Amino acid sequence: MSQISVADPPVSSAEEREAFRDLWAVYDRHFDEITAASLVAAEALADMDPVLREIMDKQTPEQIQAENARSRHLTMLAMQEGKWEPFIENLQDQGGIYARMGLAFSIWFPIVTAAQSVIVRLLFDAFGDDPARLQRILSALNRFFFDITMARIGEEYLNTRESVIKKQQEAIKELSTPVLPLRPGLILLPVIGVLDTSRARQLTEQLLEGIRQHRAKVVVMDLTGVPVVDSAVANHLLLTIRAARLLGAHSVVTGISTDNAQILTRIGVDLSNLITTSDLQGGIEEADWLLQSTHAQHEATASNGATPVPVS
Repeated sequence: MSQISVADPPVSSAEEREAFRDLWAVYDRHFDEITAASLVAAEALADMDPVLREIMDKQTPEQIQAENARSRHLTMLAMQEGKWEPFIENLQDQGGIYARMGLAFSIWFPIVTAAQSVIVRLLFDAFGDDPARLQRILSALNRFFFDITMARIGEEYLNTRESVIKKQQEAIKELSTPVLPLRPGLILLPVIGVLDTSRARQLTEQLLEGIRQHRAKVVVMDLTGVPVVDSAVANHLLLTIRAARLLGAHSVVTGISTDNAQILTRIGVDLSNLITTSDLQGGIEEADWLLQSTHAQHEATASNGATPVPVS
């Protein structure tokens, strides 16, 4: 298996470096809140995983504090100063240590996702009035957690525990399009990268599960990071939106590029029944309006005993 050298710069463009600096400003300012969310997730998992419980019980408060301080410093060097080597080396060390201890690789994902969900909310609070900047930072966040953090840890797991290679790869793939709760009743599905038929099918499964889990009434699907949407993918997205509607959730699609819009028009894909906006901020605003309308209608119908009728 080929190795990725820590000398390879994971962030190269000036735009990416600026996005990571913006991300660090929020991460640093709310470090305690983000760390606390990860700890809550870890405690919940430890109740079902004896290996994780043993690891956590052996850590003293002093060790936890020292490790958090070290992690914060290494993250600062990476995001703020662009010095990724110490951060990546630490990730690889952790991956090897925990794999040898018998900790399942899948344990990392709920913990990372718990932190990611908090950061996404904080990013919307901080940069919600600047959609383009927000999108760049969200892309950086996705790269940080999955392309850099989980990928490096995963490499060491793969090297240390070859018997679980297939499970690790599937776990990474399943979280390539995370469902993120923004507020009660509203979830975001940021899609980044190439959408082939297999990944589009997986997207549907994750979205429907997210709707059930978070009892969502409105879904925002952001396609800003998708370079090409062909007819097969577009039709699958339409089926996904119909399936979401059967579960009682409205869908707002954001970020269809000009090129993709022209392609879809030219090949005759009918998007007339979709709620679309050009950018993520507009999609969030439209979703908020739908959410408020749905709540208002339910309250009105509940007051006179009528059965709620879905908003079209």
